[in-house]
Amino acid sequence: MNAPAPDRRPPGAFPPDAFPPAGCASQGYGSERVDYVDPRDRVVAQGGRTTGPPAGLLRRYAATVCTDHAGRVLLYRRTASAPAYPDHYDVLIGGAVRSGEEYRAAALRELREELGWERAPGLTEAYRLRVDDPHGACFLTVHRWVADRAPRPDPGEIAWCGFVAPLAVLTGGYTPMVPAGAEAVRRLFPG
Repeated sequence: MNAPAPDRRPPGAFPPDAFPPAGCASQGYGSERVDYVDPRDRVVAQGGRTTGPPAGLLRRYAATVCTDHAGRVLLYRRTASAPAYPDHYDVLIGGAVRSGEEYRAAALRELREELGWERAPGLTEAYRLRVDDPHGACFLTVHRWVADRAPRPDPGEIAWCGFVAPLAVLTGGYTPMVPAGAEAVRRLFPG
């Protein structure tokens, strides 16, 4: 199965223009302040999101893997203008944890901003790990949530999205895939 082109969405996809924009996620984050943590995930400094962490410190990110009641995972394609991994497929809805914000609060904010979900009853933390990738080292906390309504994707963040079988995410031709998203599918949906 080949990955769908921007004008050919997979079955069950939600085009971003079918709903009003979900939030303000696409309005930029130049003035956003974030915490920087030590290798034990303890906050030791704050700074602007775009400046990067001081030497030896890491950023914090929170994300959520959403499924529907049938067990399918929400897959989306990032926009061509995304600052990291443009035009890549992903299952992690998330972003930077702001200064003073807890991981869970950041995950809820990102669900609201990117998909228009004002609340996510039953949101649970699945795992936390250090991620070292070309865009910088960070701590990533991944949550899980079973969606109880259709998303309203922010077209500034999401080119398209739809629920697909977890195995199809890894074997269905959805490439390129954000590495941390592929790892989340392997961890949360083994075998």
